[in-house]
Amino acid sequence: MIFSREQIYSAIFATLQASLLTPAGPFKTVSRRWQDPSQLAPADRPAFYQVQKDEIASTSVNGLPVNWKLSLDLVLYTTGDTAPISIPSIELNSLLDAVESAIHSLVPGLPQTLSGKVSHCRLAGKIEVVENVQGGMALAVLPIEILTSA
Repeated sequence: MIFSREQIYSAIFATLQASLLTPAGPFKTVSRRWQDPSQLAPADRPAFYQVQKDEIASTSVNGLPVNWKLSLDLVLYTTGDTAPISIPSIELNSLLDAVESAIHSLVPGLPQTLSGKVSHCRLAGKIEVVENVQGGMALAVLPIEILTSA
């Protein structure tokens, strides 16, 4: 890779943190170190965590640079409201919209390249949603795909 893995993972985290951490954004906690929801105080929510998953190397012809697909998950927790009329997905939908907006390129129609470090960085795959986690909290896991080459 032209840029190290850590430079790439740090760049996506910095991009998201700049847009999503309070006061600019809706999240009170952002971290690359995942925490179980039971360890997270209500005052620290909503929260999101960047979690590395896997990497896939590929090339079409011997001798050409290797293309890398790096995968990570963003794990989101809502504030959680235990009122009987509360619907956890309402807050979650707002948080999902904020993350989607933060990951888009500043220039419409062009890919998010993390300031030229990668070919693209985007949401890719199924978003897992679980409502009523430990009471009124909801969580979502968003898959992120990053493509780069050596």
